[in-house]
Amino acid sequence: MLARLGTTLFSLVYWPLAFALMLVGALLTLALLVVRFPYQRVHVWVTAPLFVGCVPLSFTRMRVHYHPDFDPETRSVYIQNHINLLDGMVASAVIPHAFSGLMNAWQFKIPIYGWLMSMSKGIPVHRGRRDLTLESISKAARERKRIGMSVLTFPEGHRSPDGKVRPFRRGVFMMARNAEMPVVPITVRGMHEVNRKGSMLFHPGRTVDVFVGPQHDPSGLSDQDLLGFAERLRGFMSHCLEHGRWPETSGQSRAAE
Repeated sequence: MLARLGTTLFSLVYWPLAFALMLVGALLTLALLVVRFPYQRVHVWVTAPLFVGCVPLSFTRMRVHYHPDFDPETRSVYIQNHINLLDGMVASAVIPHAFSGLMNAWQFKIPIYGWLMSMSKGIPVHRGRRDLTLESISKAARERKRIGMSVLTFPEGHRSPDGKVRPFRRGVFMMARNAEMPVVPITVRGMHEVNRKGSMLFHPGRTVDVFVGPQHDPSGLSDQDLLGFAERLRGFMSHCLEHGRWPETSGQSRAAE
């Protein structure tokens, strides 16, 4: 009873502080973009550091592990398991350069948040014909690659209700293939214990491990082959999530500083 009361009180304090920090980051980012600072630099200077602050603010310890074959200089399509509202902040901590998000078009209409996503070169996904949607997001991804940015995606489409890696949607992988960008899996382990879908409660004092895998090349794969490609990556991420280590027994992680 006392533990739940403490968690509730902590959450009541955490949410306003986290939103205030994000608001400061959003407003500073918008101000710099208005005066035409390139977003690639603004992301590294302002946006990512302030948004990442929401993780330690929740008294969550985050340990980051990079696969030995991960190339931090290669612009890629990052796929991450989707747990809670801190997912984007975790991505900001582990992706070593500017990136844009792939998100539903309606999110761009949200005041401040939507403006920020638009000015930070977010990629909207419009409902309608799949072929036209795929063409649109593939073209946008190619442009992000050209200007030195990566793309963050959540191929499950929705937050996982049980913390496990849910089935992937194929469109993300078709976009990566069409844009000639490799795919990098990001697996976040332990975040479901911090906060979960449908709950406003944050549980402090937990440890989260983030596994950033190597680049996987989808070039030349047919639409049918991409199904197997996606499933292999899902298996890779599920193994990291369940066992807390790389699937390859010889692979050793490189801890982030």
